[in-house]
Amino acid sequence: MNPRVLLSLMVTLVVTLAVAAILALARPDAEQGTAAGVVSASTPYAGATTPPAPAPEFRLRDQRGRETTIAQFRGRPLLVTFLYSHCQDTCPILARQIAGALDQVGGRPLPVIIISVDPGGDTAESSQRFLNRMRLGGRARFLLGDRARLAPIWKAYGVQPQGSGFDHSAKVFLLDGRGRQRVSFPVDQLTDDALAHDIGVLQAQDDGRAASR
Repeated sequence: MNPRVLLSLMVTLVVTLAVAAILALARPDAEQGTAAGVVSASTPYAGATTPPAPAPEFRLRDQRGRETTIAQFRGRPLLVTFLYSHCQDTCPILARQIAGALDQVGGRPLPVIIISVDPGGDTAESSQRFLNRMRLGGRARFLLGDRARLAPIWKAYGVQPQGSGFDHSAKVFLLDGRGRQRVSFPVDQLTDDALAHDIGVLQAQDDGRAASR
Protein backbone atom coordinates (compact mmCIF):
# COMPACT_ATOMS: atom_id res chain seq x y z
CA MET A 1 0.00 0.00 0.00
CA ASN A 2 1.14 3.53 -0.77
CA PRO A 3 2.84 4.91 2.42
CA ARG A 4 0.90 8.18 2.12
CA VAL A 5 -2.43 6.31 1.92
CA LEU A 6 -1.43 4.14 4.89
CA LEU A 7 -0.50 7.22 6.93
CA SER A 8 -3.79 8.90 6.05
CA LEU A 9 -5.76 5.85 7.16
CA MET A 10 -3.87 5.70 10.45
CA VAL A 11 -4.51 9.37 11.17
CA THR A 12 -8.22 8.94 10.41
CA LEU A 13 -8.42 5.95 12.75
CA VAL A 14 -6.71 7.82 15.59
CA VAL A 15 -9.00 10.83 15.19
CA THR A 16 -12.11 8.62 15.13
CA LEU A 17 -11.07 6.81 18.32
CA ALA A 18 -10.31 10.11 20.06
CA VAL A 19 -13.72 11.57 19.17
CA ALA A 20 -15.46 8.41 20.39
CA ALA A 21 -13.61 8.58 23.71
CA ILE A 22 -14.53 12.24 24.21
CA LEU A 23 -18.21 11.54 23.51
CA ALA A 24 -18.22 8.61 25.93
CA LEU A 25 -16.77 10.76 28.71
CA ALA A 26 -19.16 13.61 28.02
CA ARG A 27 -22.24 11.38 28.18
CA PRO A 28 -22.34 9.47 31.51
CA ASP A 29 -24.81 6.68 31.85
CA ALA A 30 -28.04 7.14 33.76
CA GLU A 31 -26.75 5.63 37.00
CA GLN A 32 -23.64 7.82 37.05
CA GLY A 33 -25.68 10.90 36.26
CA THR A 34 -28.19 10.35 39.04
CA ALA A 35 -25.60 9.26 41.58
CA ALA A 36 -23.68 12.49 41.08
CA GLY A 37 -26.79 14.52 41.79
CA VAL A 38 -27.53 15.38 38.15
CA VAL A 39 -31.13 14.98 37.01
CA SER A 40 -31.23 12.92 33.81
CA ALA A 41 -33.89 12.98 31.11
CA SER A 42 -35.17 9.55 32.17
CA THR A 43 -35.84 10.35 35.85
CA PRO A 44 -36.93 13.42 37.81
CA TYR A 45 -34.68 12.45 40.71
CA ALA A 46 -31.12 13.52 41.49
CA GLY A 47 -30.43 10.39 43.55
CA ALA A 48 -30.18 6.80 42.41
CA THR A 49 -33.62 5.39 41.65
CA THR A 50 -34.91 1.91 42.38
CA PRO A 51 -38.11 0.10 41.40
CA PRO A 52 -40.85 1.27 43.83
CA ALA A 53 -40.78 -1.74 46.15
CA PRO A 54 -42.56 -1.68 49.55
CA ALA A 55 -40.22 -0.75 52.39
CA PRO A 56 -39.77 -3.44 55.05
CA GLU A 57 -42.02 -3.05 58.07
CA PHE A 58 -40.66 -2.82 61.61
CA ARG A 59 -41.70 -1.82 65.10
CA LEU A 60 -39.05 -0.05 67.19
CA ARG A 61 -38.87 2.60 69.91
CA ASP A 62 -37.10 5.92 69.48
CA GLN A 63 -34.87 7.88 71.86
CA ARG A 64 -37.97 9.10 73.74
CA GLY A 65 -39.54 5.68 74.03
CA ARG A 66 -42.16 6.28 71.33
CA GLU A 67 -43.14 3.23 69.30
CA THR A 68 -42.41 3.82 65.62
CA THR A 69 -43.45 1.97 62.46
CA ILE A 70 -43.28 2.73 58.75
CA ALA A 71 -47.08 2.62 58.56
CA GLN A 72 -47.34 5.68 60.83
CA PHE A 73 -45.98 7.87 58.06
CA ARG A 74 -48.10 6.68 55.14
CA GLY A 75 -49.49 9.54 53.09
CA ARG A 76 -46.29 11.58 52.97
CA PRO A 77 -42.67 10.99 51.96
CA LEU A 78 -40.28 9.64 54.56
CA LEU A 79 -36.48 9.69 54.92
CA VAL A 80 -34.76 6.63 56.41
CA THR A 81 -31.05 6.38 57.21
CA PHE A 82 -28.70 4.32 59.40
CA LEU A 83 -26.24 5.98 61.82
CA TYR A 84 -24.78 5.67 65.30
CA SER A 85 -24.57 8.33 67.96
CA HIS A 86 -20.84 8.12 68.76
CA CYS A 87 -19.70 8.37 65.12
CA GLN A 88 -17.14 11.09 64.46
CA ASP A 89 -16.84 11.09 60.66
CA THR A 90 -19.46 9.92 58.15
CA CYS A 91 -22.52 10.15 60.44
CA PRO A 92 -22.12 13.87 61.25
CA ILE A 93 -21.52 14.62 57.56
CA LEU A 94 -24.65 12.76 56.51
CA ALA A 95 -26.76 14.18 59.36
CA ARG A 96 -25.75 17.76 58.51
CA GLN A 97 -26.70 17.20 54.87
CA ILE A 98 -30.12 16.01 56.02
CA ALA A 99 -30.52 19.05 58.26
CA GLY A 100 -29.55 21.33 55.37
CA ALA A 101 -32.11 19.68 53.09
CA LEU A 102 -34.82 20.06 55.74
CA ASP A 103 -33.95 23.76 55.99
CA GLN A 104 -34.54 24.09 52.25
CA VAL A 105 -37.83 22.20 52.37
CA GLY A 106 -38.99 24.77 54.93
CA GLY A 107 -42.72 24.73 55.51
CA ARG A 108 -43.10 21.16 54.24
CA PRO A 109 -41.56 19.14 57.09
CA LEU A 110 -40.35 15.67 56.20
CA PRO A 111 -40.40 12.83 58.74
CA VAL A 112 -36.88 11.47 59.33
CA ILE A 113 -36.07 8.08 60.83
CA ILE A 114 -32.53 7.20 61.89
CA ILE A 115 -31.99 3.51 62.67
CA SER A 116 -29.10 2.53 64.92
CA VAL A 117 -26.24 0.48 63.50
CA ASP A 118 -24.54 0.20 66.90
CA PRO A 119 -27.04 -1.35 69.31
CA GLY A 120 -24.39 -1.87 71.97
CA GLY A 121 -23.30 1.76 72.02
CA ASP A 122 -26.40 3.79 71.19
CA THR A 123 -28.55 4.83 74.15
CA ALA A 124 -31.53 7.14 74.49
CA GLU A 125 -29.29 9.83 75.96
CA SER A 126 -26.47 9.57 73.42
CA SER A 127 -28.95 9.50 70.54
CA GLN A 128 -30.73 12.64 71.72
CA ARG A 129 -27.39 14.42 72.15
CA PHE A 130 -26.44 13.45 68.61
CA LEU A 131 -29.73 14.77 67.21
CA ASN A 132 -29.36 18.05 69.09
CA ARG A 133 -25.77 18.50 67.93
CA MET A 134 -26.74 17.86 64.30
CA ARG A 135 -29.72 20.29 64.42
CA LEU A 136 -32.11 17.36 64.14
CA GLY A 137 -33.61 17.57 67.61
CA GLY A 138 -37.39 17.54 67.17
CA ARG A 139 -36.92 16.84 63.45
CA ALA A 140 -35.90 13.16 63.52
CA ARG A 141 -36.47 9.97 65.46
CA PHE A 142 -33.46 7.86 66.42
CA LEU A 143 -34.68 4.26 66.57
CA LEU A 144 -33.01 1.87 69.01
CA GLY A 145 -33.13 -1.84 69.74
CA ASP A 146 -31.03 -4.91 70.34
CA ARG A 147 -29.17 -6.69 67.56
CA ALA A 148 -31.88 -9.33 67.14
CA ARG A 149 -34.47 -6.63 66.37
CA LEU A 150 -32.23 -4.48 64.18
CA ALA A 151 -30.46 -7.16 62.11
CA PRO A 152 -33.50 -8.00 59.90
CA ILE A 153 -33.93 -4.29 59.11
CA TRP A 154 -30.25 -3.89 58.21
CA LYS A 155 -30.54 -6.92 55.94
CA ALA A 156 -33.72 -5.68 54.29
CA TYR A 157 -32.07 -2.38 53.36
CA GLY A 158 -28.72 -3.96 52.44
CA VAL A 159 -26.95 -2.10 55.26
CA GLN A 160 -23.82 -3.27 57.06
CA PRO A 161 -23.80 -2.35 60.78
CA GLN A 162 -20.87 -0.77 62.55
CA GLY A 163 -18.29 -3.35 63.54
CA SER A 164 -14.78 -3.82 64.85
CA GLY A 165 -12.42 -2.92 62.04
CA PHE A 166 -15.07 -1.92 59.50
CA ASP A 167 -17.53 0.93 59.05
CA HIS A 168 -21.25 0.75 58.57
CA SER A 169 -23.05 1.51 55.31
CA ALA A 170 -23.90 5.21 55.12
CA LYS A 171 -26.88 5.82 52.84
CA VAL A 172 -30.07 7.84 52.78
CA PHE A 173 -33.31 6.31 51.49
CA LEU A 174 -36.39 8.26 50.42
CA LEU A 175 -39.80 6.58 50.56
CA ASP A 176 -42.91 7.89 48.87
CA GLY A 177 -46.28 8.41 50.53
CA ARG A 178 -47.23 4.81 49.84
CA GLY A 179 -44.29 3.51 51.84
CA ARG A 180 -42.25 2.44 48.81
CA GLN A 181 -38.51 2.95 48.39
CA ARG A 182 -37.88 5.36 45.51
CA VAL A 183 -34.47 7.06 45.84
CA SER A 184 -31.17 6.45 47.63
CA PHE A 185 -27.97 8.44 48.16
CA PRO A 186 -24.63 7.04 49.40
CA VAL A 187 -22.94 9.52 51.71
CA ASP A 188 -20.13 10.34 49.27
CA GLN A 189 -22.67 11.47 46.65
CA LEU A 190 -25.14 13.19 48.96
CA THR A 191 -25.67 16.96 48.97
CA ASP A 192 -28.35 18.93 50.76
CA ASP A 193 -29.39 20.53 47.45
CA ALA A 194 -29.89 17.17 45.69
CA LEU A 195 -31.70 15.70 48.68
CA ALA A 196 -34.00 18.73 48.98
CA HIS A 197 -34.73 18.49 45.25
CA ASP A 198 -35.81 14.85 45.48
CA ILE A 199 -37.88 15.49 48.59
CA GLY A 200 -39.70 18.21 46.65
CA VAL A 201 -40.31 15.85 43.72
CA LEU A 202 -41.83 13.20 45.99
CA GLN A 203 -43.97 15.76 47.81
CA ALA A 204 -45.26 17.13 44.49
CA GLN A 205 -46.09 13.62 43.29
CA ASP A 206 -48.03 12.87 46.47
CA ASP A 207 -49.86 16.22 46.15
CA GLY A 208 -50.82 15.28 42.59
CA ARG A 209 -52.17 11.89 43.66
CA ALA A 210 -54.17 13.47 46.49
CA ALA A 211 -55.68 16.08 44.14
CA SER A 212 -56.76 13.41 41.63
CA ARG A 213 -58.74 11.39 44.17
